[in-house]
Parts: sequence; structure tokens; C-alpha cells
Amino acid sequence: MKKRLRAGLRVSFRLGLLVGVLYGIAGFLTLRLAPAPSVRLDANGAATVRALDPAAAEVSAWIETLGPEVRGALSVHSGRSGDSEGTFDEIGEAAARAGLDFVVLGDHPGEWLDEPGAFDPVRSAGALLVPGQELVIADAGRVLAVGLAQDTLVRRWEGSVAQLAARIDAVGGFVSVVHARSPRGRERWQAGLDAPGIHAWESLDVSEMARLRLADRWVGYHLVSFLSGLVVGAAQGPVLRLNREGTSAPGLLAYDSARARQPLVLTAGLNHHPKARIAGRLIPPYTPFFRTFTNHVRLRGTLPADAWDARAQLLEGLRRGHVFVSIGDAAEAAGFAFEATPDALGETASSASGGGLRLRLPPQASGGLLVRLLKDGEELGWWAGEPGQAFAVEPSGAGVYRVEVARAGIPLGRWRYGLRPWILSNAVVVGGAPP
Repeated sequence: MKKRLRAGLRVSFRLGLLVGVLYGIAGFLTLRLAPAPSVRLDANGAATVRALDPAAAEVSAWIETLGPEVRGALSVHSGRSGDSEGTFDEIGEAAARAGLDFVVLGDHPGEWLDEPGAFDPVRSAGALLVPGQELVIADAGRVLAVGLAQDTLVRRWEGSVAQLAARIDAVGGFVSVVHARSPRGRERWQAGLDAPGIHAWESLDVSEMARLRLADRWVGYHLVSFLSGLVVGAAQGPVLRLNREGTSAPGLLAYDSARARQPLVLTAGLNHHPKARIAGRLIPPYTPFFRTFTNHVRLRGTLPADAWDARAQLLEGLRRGHVFVSIGDAAEAAGFAFEATPDALGETASSASGGGLRLRLPPQASGGLLVRLLKDGEELGWWAGEPGQAFAVEPSGAGVYRVEVARAGIPLGRWRYGLRPWILSNAVVVGGAPP
């Protein structure tokens, strides 16, 4: 009897191990294989793309006009939030390890709002920390509000979206829709695609992607790979693979529709909450999340040493839309640019006066790249590019244009192994489209 029991247990263990291995292999491949796009622009007059000589005077002159670029994270929670752990020093140290220049906090309202200097920007471990709050607008949704102070703060806004936006705009602040398409109904943006006066729309959100994966067949694979990544110090990869929807993420699709109605800057948020502290360590820690969705902001000048001046310059760059988002490998994404000719990123160009679009791929990128061009949220086509390459794009009429850069991966027939979205530009308006 005992022998049969032991034999049965051995068989069950081996079967379980085999199933686990097959599940892991299937998860590994599923999360890394993607349908191969047609790497050519449609031959229907959608747009004309022309490679530029990187040594040409016009390209060199353009690159010299690009302002300094800083990298950072939006919508990060500290211990102030009540449902999170983490001090400003820990956030600053994690930001420095991840190579970030700034972190914009979006803590939930609480007693900390009454503390003197609660909204004062500070520098920690070299990173600029800008306190903000995640604010509920009645019957509309949630926003990241930055710029309010003790004499102007609110814990919940009962007025209109436009009134709050005007209040924040008046003090040189910044306000962005967050949790736009959250799977949790009480958090998602309830005002449809209308966000009058709002500066930005968080199109990607790590926490929302994690919630979507809880009901996914690969939830076990995600969990095991993340925990394994924490052990070896490489958890950002498993976090990035939570983005199963890629550039079809609900928040990003909603951004394209909302951007057609009003000016909005495309950003990405983390909404990261370390939930516990075990043996002095934050779980989950900040650093791997700081290496996922990064907002690159181009400034008018070098970020000042004074924290208040630095905050003012950073918020101005965010409001103006001089932003692009990288999904992992933030350092390699430096130097990317997508602009109207001759106007700046996020502003209006006139196609009637000969204005077009120009693109520069990041010079420090490794491996082949694919570029996807969109107009008013609709795909116009793809083309291949190399690190540092520049292109002139002749638009196909008035509209809102943006590009997405993907890691090309390895072609496998109708599939590509390792194809993944990497860089999202902001919108550039051409002609008579909404500004």
C-alpha cells in the first residue's frame, strides 16, 4: 500500500513538473511572439517618407536646436498615500539607480496635506521630486494635480473639470487624466472623451496592466517571472511584459480619440504603490518600475539646481507637450525626436506653407527598429530604420500625427520574436486639425 502511494506521488510530481515546464515554455513564447507587420507604407498616397543624410546641414542644424532632455516617472505613490509605503529618500535613491532626473508624486489626499511645505519640491539623491496629488473630480474621474499649495488645495473637487483645470493653470501647474480606462469602474474616467482644459492623458499605466493580468491565463507565469526577477535584480522585464496589449492598450486608443477633440499631451504613469516593508525592504520596490514607463521631457534649458525653478521648467515642458514615452531602455531612447517643420513637438505646423514632419531615431539604440506612422489614430504604415537615422515625412493632409518606434525583433515568417513597442511620440498637428 505504501509503495503504491509513493509511486503515485512520484507520478503526480512528475506530471505536475511536466505541466509546469510546458506552461512556462508556452508563456515564454506567447509573451515574446507577435504578428509581423507589413514593413512598408501603404501605396495609397497615405504619406511619403524619405531618409535624410545624417551629415546634411539641415539635419545637423535641426539636432542642435533640440533642447536638453530629462527623464522621469509620473504618478508615483509614497507612504503619504495611506495605502503605500516608501519615503522621499527611498524614492530619490531608486530614481537615481534607474537613471531618472525627476519623479512626480500623485499621493492620495490625507493628513499630509496639512503639513507645512507638503507640496514643496525637493532634491533627493540628485533626483527632483515634485509632490502632487491624485484628486477625485466628482462625476468625472481622477486626475494627477500638480501645482496646488496649502492656500489653493482641495481634497475632492465638486466643480467642473474646466474649473479645476483653470485653477491649476493659473498657478503654473499641471493636471492629467489618470486611470482613464481602469478595469475598476470607480476609478476610470467617467467624462467620456471630454477633458476641457486638462493638459495630459496618461495613456499607459503599469498598475492597470497588472490588474488586467490577474484574470489572465498567464497570471502564474507573470507572478513567477516577476518574483524571480526580484531575486536576480531584473524585475523590469517581467513588469514590461504585463503590457500584453502593446499599442492597443485601452488608454492609448482612448488618447487618440480624445486628442482629436482637444489638445492633450500623451504621457505614461506608474501608479506604483509599495504595499509592504519586509526586513527593511519595500515590496514591490520602486527601482524596477522606474525602469519601465519613462517620460522624456525636452526643456528650454538645463534643469536648474534650484528645486522650485526646476519644477517650473519641468511643468512647462509637460504642458507644452515636449514629451515622448519610452517603454524600457530609457537611456537608449535619448535623442529621439518627432517634430513638425519648422514648429516644435506638440505644436501646429501648416502643410499649406510647406510644413512637413521630421523624425530622428535615437542614436544610442541597439538593434533594428520599426516605425509606425499614425494619423488621427489610424495606422498609415510601417517602415524600417536604423539607430540615429533621420527621415522627412510628407503628411497626407491635415490631421493629428504621431509615430511609434518598435524593437524589430527576429522575423519568423508571419511572426516576429521580440517585436515590442518601445517609443511613443506625442501628437503633431498639421494643417487645419484641432490645435
